[in-house]
Amino acid sequence: MTDIDARSALLTLLKEMKLEPGVSLSLYEIGPPLVGQGITQDAIVNALYDIKDEGVIDLPSGNRLVLLKQLT
Repeated sequence: MTDIDARSALLTLLKEMKLEPGVSLSLYEIGPPLVGQGITQDAIVNALYDIKDEGVIDLPSGNRLVLLKQLT
């Protein structure tokens, strides 16, 4: 899978989880479902940093992400 596919799959998963802005989520909750879709760990990491750079999420310490914007 490409990084673009991984990005799309990650955003879809966050929407399906109904994650709200300001809520912290363990990366361990997103890794297994994405790997189960055939997405590599490297592609997941790239997708996380892409959407972080876009200001959609933050990646604080502790293997967590925080949604910064409502996903539509």
